[in-house]
Amino acid sequence: MLDHVLPPSGLPPWTEGEGQSAHLQMAARSLLHDPYAARTAREFTSTALRAWQLDPLIDDTGVVVSELVTNAVRHGVRGVVGTHRVQEVRVILCCTENTVLCAVTDPSDQGPSLREPDYEAESGRGLQVIQGISQTWGWAPLASRGKAVWAAFALPSGEGRRLEPCH
Repeated sequence: MLDHVLPPSGLPPWTEGEGQSAHLQMAARSLLHDPYAARTAREFTSTALRAWQLDPLIDDTGVVVSELVTNAVRHGVRGVVGTHRVQEVRVILCCTENTVLCAVTDPSDQGPSLREPDYEAESGRGLQVIQGISQTWGWAPLASRGKAVWAAFALPSGEGRRLEPCH
């Protein structure tokens, strides 16, 4: 599923030192391209984090997932040519011993661009919010088509070592 985001070991790149036996939990959900996609993604994320007993991360990850999905629906699905089928947006959550990763995939090859917000505009601050709330964020092209935009959070009970950004 995330073969191009995760290396062959199956562990995210920031888990160096956690060893090959690191515990990895994953959850994924495809989203419809509709006005409720961000809400559905927040509910899915909240449910997964509760199941993983990570309730303290629900608020921050909910905001970030909502921004990622909104960007994917607005920019990642629009303008993709070469197919007549509905373009898929997918939320993928990964949890290791120290980190939670929230990734959203979409069919566009165009990477996100962090820019200074226009303070008079009604939109355009999503990546600023993601950068401010998450420990780090980035994006990666997918092997087949599209990209994954992700944000990572340190687990509250972990050592909280600093993650290095990959963008």
